[in-house]
Amino acid sequence: MAQNLETAPRTEPAPAAGAPRGALPDVSGAAVPDSAAPAATAWWRRPWVIPLAVVVLAFLVHVWPPYLGLDPEASLIPIRPDAAQHYPLLVAHIATGTIALLTVVPQLWPRLRRRHPAVHRWSGRLYVFAGALPSAILAFLITPLSMGPSVGTTLGGVLWLVTTVMGFVRAVQGRFVSHRMWMLYSFAFAINIVWGRVFVVVLETLHVQSQWVWAQVVGTAPWLGWVINLIAVQWWLNRTAGRPLKELV
Repeated sequence: MAQNLETAPRTEPAPAAGAPRGALPDVSGAAVPDSAAPAATAWWRRPWVIPLAVVVLAFLVHVWPPYLGLDPEASLIPIRPDAAQHYPLLVAHIATGTIALLTVVPQLWPRLRRRHPAVHRWSGRLYVFAGALPSAILAFLITPLSMGPSVGTTLGGVLWLVTTVMGFVRAVQGRFVSHRMWMLYSFAFAINIVWGRVFVVVLETLHVQSQWVWAQVVGTAPWLGWVINLIAVQWWLNRTAGRPLKELV
């Protein structure tokens, strides 16, 4: 597992001194000016961009309305009546999680990184410090108060924290290949929550009435979501291994 999460040490230097402004470091270490780089891939040739954005926005549209009135009785998650802090922590978790979801999607768009690197950097900082880290920490505080604390949810939160911190550290160090890898892992944990709603929609669409089936979905969703995401991310990392960094998500 450790070998999958972190590759062997490799040199990932920043653009050489005197390189044109906006130069992108290649895996080889040579500075590649934007003008010399291949034309950015059109958005319609990245077929996951629009569907991912639509799914995330649809999830947020579903999640937020019950909490806009700040009424604990309208919560989609049962609130413990003997824990006054449960509802405020839940709302804060949802708010920071929303920031994480809204900022992580643009981070995966190569054109934004190439054409607007400052936007990429600042949205990345928002993702880390206003979204992922506080949302994961709040999840740890909420889990003991929940009706059914989940080991899968807790482990997913821990791994979300680890991968996000590692991704940020690698960016600060200028190790952009490793930064990309860790942040893709972080993305896998960030959108884990979306899977729960997807599973529910599928069951409702199929008119599944079996309580046993619903119980299995509810019980496995905290694990299954981020496991599926990690498999997809690892497949993508393997598929794109060896490509110049400037061409990659």
